[in-house]
Amino acid sequence: MTTQTAAIENVIEHANETTKAAGERVREFAQIGVRKATEGFEKISQAAQSASEELNTQYAQVRDGATKASLKLLDVAKEDADAGFAAMRDFLSAKSPLEAFDVSAKYWRGRLETRIAQAQDLGAFVRKSADDVVRPVQERIEKFTKTAA
Repeated sequence: MTTQTAAIENVIEHANETTKAAGERVREFAQIGVRKATEGFEKISQAAQSASEELNTQYAQVRDGATKASLKLLDVAKEDADAGFAAMRDFLSAKSPLEAFDVSAKYWRGRLETRIAQAQDLGAFVRKSADDVVRPVQERIEKFTKTAA
């Protein structure tokens, strides 16, 4: 029976060692999983924070662009009102119907040329503002697709 007892003790000792080694392996795998999950969460958190900061920056750019565009439109309205008053003054001080017609034609021709120039200027400003806002989004998408690929 001593041989049997020794064999049983040997099997029990081997089982204990195997169980201990398996427990250590499970613990190592769990630690690796926790570490990887923590790293993944940190990366996601950093990406979310970065995206939030970029959105805030882009919102500020959109707000500034809209403010500048509004100011440009107010300048256009002021210039138009000033030109209208000047034309009306000249029209009312005209000495003859021909001179009044000339003032009127000159006013409308000038307004048309000015409107065309203002529309081109405002269009260029809006395009530039839109490009300034959209460009960072496009770059971020391109960076993301390159990273994901």
